[in-house]
Amino acid sequence: MVSIHSRGAVPMRFYPWYPAGMAGKKNIRGKVLRAIRRMKHRYDVRRTLGMSVSLGILFLVPISGLARVDLWRGDHALLFRSVPFKHGLAGVIVGIALMYVATFLVNLIGGRLFCGWGCPVGQVSRFGEDVDTPGLRPRQRHLAAIRGALFSGALVLSLLAWWVDLRVLVLGSPPALAIAWGVLLASVALTYAHGRWWRWRFCMGYCPIGLYYSFVSPSKRFGVHFRNQEASCIECDACDNVCPVELAPRELMASSGERPGISIDDAPGRNHCLECGDCVRACEWMIERRGDGPVPLLLGFFSGPQRLDELPAPTETEARLEVDGAAVEVVEPS
Repeated sequence: MVSIHSRGAVPMRFYPWYPAGMAGKKNIRGKVLRAIRRMKHRYDVRRTLGMSVSLGILFLVPISGLARVDLWRGDHALLFRSVPFKHGLAGVIVGIALMYVATFLVNLIGGRLFCGWGCPVGQVSRFGEDVDTPGLRPRQRHLAAIRGALFSGALVLSLLAWWVDLRVLVLGSPPALAIAWGVLLASVALTYAHGRWWRWRFCMGYCPIGLYYSFVSPSKRFGVHFRNQEASCIECDACDNVCPVELAPRELMASSGERPGISIDDAPGRNHCLECGDCVRACEWMIERRGDGPVPLLLGFFSGPQRLDELPAPTETEARLEVDGAAVEVVEPS
């Protein structure tokens, strides 16, 4: 069976997520992700490590007493010592600023690398869309929802720890328990709701930090790049369909067009790319199934333009001239 694709005719058996009509486009990213997640991938481990480091830092700084404000008992801390409120607050502000500087330096080298691999808000969106993955059984869907809720809870607890001793959730007075649990549950519900329904729209046009990163640190030597010199791209558009922020990974230097929210229109797609690697993973999956040449879409350091379609120009030694219709190889004299 052959389906007429926007860029040519392709065998349907290679594209199990291809929509049957316009209705299928609504969750096409979910269909692509379900297909590629059937196999373990190196990105799964790396993303888990990145998120673990982010949450670990968020928990470690206040719990260790490096910097913390305690609105419950007034046990404010700075550099592992009890201090007055204003000093603890100053420590919290400086700590947040230092984490921002650290992510800025990472993004200076790798573009919006933190957005794709270390931002817990983005991971909340991933857990949220897992619940809507097409083809899940009810039990699988419930487990996906539980994972999302647990991660949302861990993120909220890590942020709450900067402002109150978490022991208030167990040892607080009745009024303190009511306030602490009320704030915790409401925050977890809002975070989970973000992952379930708002998701990547926040990253696309409403994250002020991401917007700032997109213009001050778009790396020109690291990121998603397209190398199709051997014409191995099968034009399946899986990379376009799986991008969470609706970019064209093969054309990231082209204008991204109109963008939602506070995001600035017509900036190059590279400025908005989260460097999450979903497009590369989809490309690898498709090329492996098709078995036709090297993977053209890559994530990492590169030189030259973001997109290359042609083979390198031949050297003088390899150049060929057409003489009377016959190809003659030019060889430099020894």
